[in-house]
Amino acid sequence: MFDYSLLSDETIRAIIIALVLFFVAFISFMIIALYALIKYTVYSNKHKEKLKLICDVAYFHERGKREDQEDSIYISPMDKIEESGFVAACSDGMGGLLNGEVVSKYVTDSLQENFPYKFDAQEENRKMITEISNKVYEQYHLGAGATLVMVHIFDDYMNFYSLGDSNIILIRNGRATLLNHKQNYVTLMIRKIAEGGLDTVDAYRDTRAKGLIDFVGNLNCNVQMTSRPLRLIENDIVIVSSDGVTDSMPLNRIVNHIHFDQNATGIARMIKYGVKSRKNPRQDNYSAIVIKMKRNFV
Repeated sequence: MFDYSLLSDETIRAIIIALVLFFVAFISFMIIALYALIKYTVYSNKHKEKLKLICDVAYFHERGKREDQEDSIYISPMDKIEESGFVAACSDGMGGLLNGEVVSKYVTDSLQENFPYKFDAQEENRKMITEISNKVYEQYHLGAGATLVMVHIFDDYMNFYSLGDSNIILIRNGRATLLNHKQNYVTLMIRKIAEGGLDTVDAYRDTRAKGLIDFVGNLNCNVQMTSRPLRLIENDIVIVSSDGVTDSMPLNRIVNHIHFDQNATGIARMIKYGVKSRKNPRQDNYSAIVIKMKRNFV
């Protein structure tokens, strides 16, 4: 206990003045901070077009129940984004064939060697991928192959290229969309069954369903690509992955598993642990590059 009666009147007045000054300074600081926050919010909303979309990037690269890691990924240099954009790719060696890990690594190494790419030269980039596929064909004559999914982001736009059954997923406003069509037999069977008015579930029961009809290693392959760039917006999430991810984590499960206020690292961690927690006894290798679009001052 303090006996304040022992303090002199001058000391008590000094303490009171000091407390008053402290509260005045604190209130002034809060007013200034609130004013600055309001001004920043108003400026950001008014000049939002002057804020540039940037790529927040993370990835995981995990081996499932297979003996070898047949997935391979490529991420372009982050310091080249301003001049050449951002490129992310995933290649998955075809199961059941030899040298899957060799071919997938050859694909991503070739993409690295050919970087940088012209964003508006989609046809030129498609031909480059076709040449890679033809070289694999010349070496293995359909005895080995791999899938490929690749995105090229420049400013607020994205092009993509795809061969096989790996994934390019866009999550926007809580909804996931698979951007590329899987080039496997199930796609053809669904189309034929639907045209006949029958139940498409039978397509998934067919033993040939997951067999690929096009891939890296096919002669003069049919590369899927965007006919025109896709406009990206703030908080879009782009996932470039092998099918080992979506075999255990379908699109709706991925959406339900992540938190949209997380950064790319947090989202990648949640998806990786989501696949692992499924404990699939036949889990394929699973790899993904996660890109979250954020706005920042130029």
